[in-house]
Amino acid sequence: MSDRVYHVLMVEDNLNHYKILQRFIKKSGKPIEVDHVASAHEFFNVFLAKNYDLLMLDYNLAQYTGLSILQKLNELDVITPIIMVTQQKDPEIAINAMKMGAVDYIIKSKENFEHLPDKIIAYVSDYEHELATNDVYKLKRKNLLRNPEVREMMKYLITNKETELRPKSSTYHYYSPGHIEMEMERENLEKILQILTINKMMVKKPIGVKVACPRCDSDDVVAAPVCPKCGGKVFVKNTQGGDEPLRCLSGCGETFSEVKTAYKCNSCFKEFKQEDSRYKHIYVYEVNQQMLTEFKNALASNDEMQLWQEKNKQYAQNLESTKQMHEEIRTQLRALIEQQIKKD
Repeated sequence: MSDRVYHVLMVEDNLNHYKILQRFIKKSGKPIEVDHVASAHEFFNVFLAKNYDLLMLDYNLAQYTGLSILQKLNELDVITPIIMVTQQKDPEIAINAMKMGAVDYIIKSKENFEHLPDKIIAYVSDYEHELATNDVYKLKRKNLLRNPEVREMMKYLITNKETELRPKSSTYHYYSPGHIEMEMERENLEKILQILTINKMMVKKPIGVKVACPRCDSDDVVAAPVCPKCGGKVFVKNTQGGDEPLRCLSGCGETFSEVKTAYKCNSCFKEFKQEDSRYKHIYVYEVNQQMLTEFKNALASNDEMQLWQEKNKQYAQNLESTKQMHEEIRTQLRALIEQQIKKD
């Protein structure tokens, strides 16, 4: 029996509707997990941070409609299957949703919710089959691998049999295969990883959390031990007796056995306590093993194309050099002939 779990993200501002859907999914016994967000802003933050098999959009939201979210997903070139869910029986909305790429338009009702778990699994299965076999998706992935930075990264991973990009450094600013840091800016690297994840070429998996500044949300922070009673940064070994081995010299003069951790943000320079910290997920990016053979073939094809282009460029340069040489020879011959004519 397969242990596959289908991960769904639903944006729904009516919590009761989400709970009703959850009850139907639980009753069905299908291995489906639904994460819930209540706004478009939350939706995009969560969607880009996790790999979802299917997206569900409520049409009526407080500030946006499901169609506006769908349009934004199209701009991001998202290929994950999307279901529009609404209480409105409006054929025009349904037609627009399907034109914009939604796989289904479902009216909220007991009957439709009963059939929804089976539909979710069916849509995901169809999508994964299309993703693996459809020439359009294959061509898109092949074109992505023609990007020099994408090709360099994927080629390194595959050639060295590395399966993932892991965060590097204490603040996790960079991702690197093994201990080799990618030679590209963080923003550009994150953008490439996002594109590869959206196109299912890499899989994004959380492995932990990191501290972030509560003021500016930057994760470029440094930690420092401090006195747990006054927050002072200067303390020494307690030589005056007692059970606690440390003594604060920053002001309170108290003894203690364990230090606390405080942080300073290198972006906005705010100092903050551990209990005031924000936290962000730490992720690894894994190459989609199901597409490994396809990637190898595409990279080999791209290498052949690049080699052909280099040879063609060299041929063009040689041809141009030959033309220049011939022109110089003709010029010299013309000058000699003119000199001979003058002598005669």
